[in-house]
Amino acid sequence: MCRVSAVTGTGTSPAELLRAACGGDSRAFQALVAPHLRALHLHSYRMLGSYTEAEDAVQETMLRAWQGLSGFEGRAPLRHWLYRISTTTCLKIFLTFTA
Repeated sequence: MCRVSAVTGTGTSPAELLRAACGGDSRAFQALVAPHLRALHLHSYRMLGSYTEAEDAVQETMLRAWQGLSGFEGRAPLRHWLYRISTTTCLKIFLTFTA
């Protein structure tokens, strides 16, 4: 559905970037998620305990976020949505290690 009501800003606002990303603009998506990449990498590292595994998890998170962007409803900040995807991705990676 890709609602943008909860995202506001000025200039090239997050709402405009989100709208463009929902339309398939990969550069807009990159600009939208770029401020969150370092925090997502740190979050993944804390969960997995490996720098390289955390890098893989962030890449997988970005892929899942791009593919699922139409499901972002804007009820919470984009950061929360990305963290949820990241956490789920890390848990799946962790479960493959322990299985």
